[in-house]
Amino acid sequence: MPGHAAITGATVYYLYDVPATADLKHELEVLQSFVAKWNADTPDSIHSPAWLPSGTKAPPPLLCLLITKYNHKSTHASSANQGKHISAYVVNQAGWNLQPIEYGATVHVFAVNEDPAQGYHDYYIHSKARAKINSAVIQAALAAAKANNLGTLGKPPLN
Repeated sequence: MPGHAAITGATVYYLYDVPATADLKHELEVLQSFVAKWNADTPDSIHSPAWLPSGTKAPPPLLCLLITKYNHKSTHASSANQGKHISAYVVNQAGWNLQPIEYGATVHVFAVNEDPAQGYHDYYIHSKARAKINSAVIQAALAAAKANNLGTLGKPPLN
């Protein structure tokens, strides 16, 4: 079931599925650390030379993350060698204000030892491209996520 939660610096929209409440708290903590890194224009460490958030179509500060898949092992050929990660579209205010909404980067966010309970590890900018959220499926998923408030990290039930 889709839903959204507030973290420091962003709103996180789970477009399709939400982890169980205990796992959700840890995943949101990982994403909150990622948001701080993104907004500080910290480069990813996988590309050489490193890619910066400011070099994407969603430069800092970001407004929200659209989670397409919570912590998982990718089956896509281009990501099959990566550990478990959270897949997200990055949206800043400029992209949110457009109709349809546009995201300006796709990222993979990694937890320590592939386990969000162990904290944030790193991130990878999978794509720096801009794309419109014009798919009826994604628009419906975002509308459902907007309608289901999961809470705020640090407050019940996410404390």
